[in-house]
Parts: sequence; C-alpha cells; structure tokens
Amino acid sequence: MGKMKANRKFKGEEAVSAVIGVILMVAITVAIAATVYVYVSGMLTPTTTGKTISALQVGSSVNSKTMQFKVTSADAGIAWDQCTLAWANGTAPHDNLTSTAALGAVPGTPMTGNIAVGQYFYIQIGKTGTYAVDVIFGGKIIWTTPSFVIS
Repeated sequence: MGKMKANRKFKGEEAVSAVIGVILMVAITVAIAATVYVYVSGMLTPTTTGKTISALQVGSSVNSKTMQFKVTSADAGIAWDQCTLAWANGTAPHDNLTSTAALGAVPGTPMTGNIAVGQYFYIQIGKTGTYAVDVIFGGKIIWTTPSFVIS
C-alpha cells in the first residue's frame, strides 16, 4: 500500500496565509470575550438604584387597616414623596394593586422630606388579608416588608 499525502487533494488551490488566520482568531476571541463580559456585568447589576432602606414593624392599627414601621437605616437622598408602593395579597402580583395602598406619617397623611433613621411610617391597606409591600424609589425596589396580616 502506498502512502497517501494529506495535501494531495488541495494541490494548486490557495488558502489564507497563517498571519491572516491568526489575526482572525484573535479578533474572534476578543469579540467573544467582550460579549461574555457585557453579559456577566449585566447579570451582576443590582436590582435597586443603589439606595436602600431598612425598617422594622413596630405596631398595627386594626381599625384603620394600617401597619406601623420604624426606619432602622436609610441611604441619603431618598425622598418620601418620590416613593411609591406596590403590594400583593397572598400570591397576587404586585402590579395590579398599587393604587389602593398608601404610605403616610400617620394613616391618611402623606410622608414628606427625606427618609431618615428613627422615623415612623404607616402602610395603609383598606382590606383584610396577608400582605407584602415593596417600597419603590426611582423605579427600583428599595425595601420589601416582611409578610404581615391586616385583620
């Protein structure tokens, strides 16, 4: 049996030079690395605007359907009047119930000024049930209440 030469099939045809091949491989590698970087850095972006608050539930008022909370920590520059609420009853989605929850210094009175440690605020909901409420600032959730019951 005779020896076959692997390049016999391609005799007389020209190919891309080795230098051009290396340049193309480097360009493809850089493009893939850039794509992976953009994907990963987008995945690690926080879900908040960088601002957060923390608060503890300190009381409730059964008659006015409210829960009282005390701010335990807050980043600077979060204004109460720029915060909105989104809430859910049980497993219902937050989006369809935002118009019937209120945030106030006392039930029925809107909060003003910036959020500060030591402040008390109420979340008022007109119906009985088990709820979780998101406080939203700049279109991002900055705090979520623990689940609570309005009776």
